[in-house]
Amino acid sequence: MFGLRYLRNFTTAIVIIIIFSFIPGCVYYNTFYNAEKAFNRAEKGRKSSNKNVRGLGGDYKIAIEKSLKVIDNYPNTKWYDDALYILGISYFYTGQYLKAERRLRELLVNYPESKYIDESNLYLAKSKLLDNEIEDAIVLFEDIFKKDYDKEFKAEAAMAIGEYHFSNKNYKKAKQYFLEIRDSLGTDKEALKVQIYIADGNYNQFKFSDALGAYLQILGMNPDKLQKYHALFRAADCSYKLQRINDGMDYINTLMEEEIYFDSLSVLKLKVAEGYELDEDVQAAEEIYKDIINEEVDKRSSAKASYRLGLIYQFDYDDLVKAKEYYDNVGQISRGAEDAKDALQRSSDIGKLEIFGKTIEIDSTTTQSEIDAAALTQYYLSELYWFKLNKPDTAILEMQYLIDSFPIAYDVPRAMIALSQMYRDYKQDTVIADSILEEALVKYPNSDFTPDVLEILGLLGTVSDSGYALLNIHKAEKFIEQEEIDSARYYYQYVVDNYEESNFYLQARFALIWLTETFESPGDSSVYFAYTEFLDSFPNNDWAREARKKTSASSHVSSRQNVQDTIQENEGEPWGDQFKLDSKEKEKSDEYIDPMAGIYISIDGDSILNVDKDVKPSRFTEEFEFPVEAYTVDWRQYDFYFQIKLDFSGEVEDYRLMNPTPIEELNIRIERYIAGAEFEVSTMPLEQQGKWQVYKYRFTKPREFNQ
Repeated sequence: MFGLRYLRNFTTAIVIIIIFSFIPGCVYYNTFYNAEKAFNRAEKGRKSSNKNVRGLGGDYKIAIEKSLKVIDNYPNTKWYDDALYILGISYFYTGQYLKAERRLRELLVNYPESKYIDESNLYLAKSKLLDNEIEDAIVLFEDIFKKDYDKEFKAEAAMAIGEYHFSNKNYKKAKQYFLEIRDSLGTDKEALKVQIYIADGNYNQFKFSDALGAYLQILGMNPDKLQKYHALFRAADCSYKLQRINDGMDYINTLMEEEIYFDSLSVLKLKVAEGYELDEDVQAAEEIYKDIINEEVDKRSSAKASYRLGLIYQFDYDDLVKAKEYYDNVGQISRGAEDAKDALQRSSDIGKLEIFGKTIEIDSTTTQSEIDAAALTQYYLSELYWFKLNKPDTAILEMQYLIDSFPIAYDVPRAMIALSQMYRDYKQDTVIADSILEEALVKYPNSDFTPDVLEILGLLGTVSDSGYALLNIHKAEKFIEQEEIDSARYYYQYVVDNYEESNFYLQARFALIWLTETFESPGDSSVYFAYTEFLDSFPNNDWAREARKKTSASSHVSSRQNVQDTIQENEGEPWGDQFKLDSKEKEKSDEYIDPMAGIYISIDGDSILNVDKDVKPSRFTEEFEFPVEAYTVDWRQYDFYFQIKLDFSGEVEDYRLMNPTPIEELNIRIERYIAGAEFEVSTMPLEQQGKWQVYKYRFTKPREFNQ
């Protein structure tokens, strides 16, 4: 009885030991099974997509996780090389090329008889290629081409090198490998794929004749729906560029006749209309564009059609009013449209015609400043026709009108230089161009623009190089360098006595005082009074600013500096309280003014206004990237205040950031961003153009950086 019970217990123990001995093996197999299952799922998805899709994500990551457990916990076991292979390929398709290379090398060194050797060599070469180890990768690929690998592997190797060169725009090298695949190594599917690459490479190199032939060849290689569309659409485009308009329209009509492409009908109609435009049948193109807009099927196509109609009415029909309507319509249809920004700019340019087209009647009561302002407006009008509206003949007429109608205006010699250049560039008439400049020298020998005329005519340094203010300024500066102060004073005084209408007049007046202060009577009270008198007589100019610095006469400048210093130093204060100064700072100076009010005071001490609410940026030419230095700030919005000066076209001519943040890199980037802004100024009063104004830009911290 006792023996039987002992035998039964012994048998049970043996069974338990056997069961537990199998458990690690079961866990090991189950881990590898899950890795392999996830890997096969990922590979199936990649291959069915007909692309080398990297970063399929989920399944490849699961395969990596499970395979690492096999590698770490079960070394030198049956499926170890399988796990290495899964890791290498999974790392490759998740973009981890160094890790892929490490695992593939381990497999190649430790398992030379593995069934994965060929694929490991191939993916090792691919990993090096995409990790920019080009020379090493090419050596490995060449080894694959030379050795007895299956065509399948050689084709995949050639595809990898070809796609690498193609992505780097080395189309000639890429084509060598693509031709190998198409003509000998690849399957029909691979041959079709590389034929598209070959065609696109020719197209990207502007070899439109070769590209056309390559695209048409695709049609005989059993392309799918998208490949056929791409081939015929590009064939049409190549035909247009080769002036084979009818052939191109036939290719588009082939697509339009197939029901499968009806969802792209608006895009195809645009291409047909483009063909009509190229064939100079503008009315036929116009009808198609209008049909696209009326159908309202595809907003982007409708916006494109409206933009093209704007161009037609502007340049073919010379109907700027109607052109502006179509340009305005682009943004109303789709603000994100490809041509929305250009349409907005063109509409703005046309709108400026109304502003610049205003003229004045000159009589005995008209002041010189009014004449100068009217002439400058006329100059801007001519520039608008020349640079923005592509109407050179009109630009020439408007510039000539300026010269004839405002002969005593300051900018007339400048206009004559511009008119001369128009004849030189557009009319190709150097005789008339030079004669205009020669006339400018005769009529306006003392103009500030005389040195520019002399330079164009090649007369600088000759006997003709005389009689203008800048020449005397240069002589005075040279005598200062030689410490011949009396001679310098003579030439500055000569400018003051003889060139009162010159922009250098004030410089000479200021320089006379400066000479006294620096060389003759430093510290003398008479110098202070001379600067003060200068300020009273000429308060609004750059030289007045210099005089103000000398006298410290303006409380505005010093108080603004206090504001700027406090904002930069007071980093402990929350940024939301942007203009806060503590009581001690207020007590420092009797000249303290409210910082917010200081923003509305120009550097010359004048009060300035906000930019008109309708004058907004139409576009920014610079991208803004939030700096890493500002990631941890505890605010969500910040109002940047700028003093800006806009030119006639809406570009920022000059700017000042009035409330910089404590983070210098953020200040630099926001200044660069605003400096590249282009404003819609068609509604801006003419008297505000070229004047300082305050512009508030509210910056919102990107959501992903909010804590």
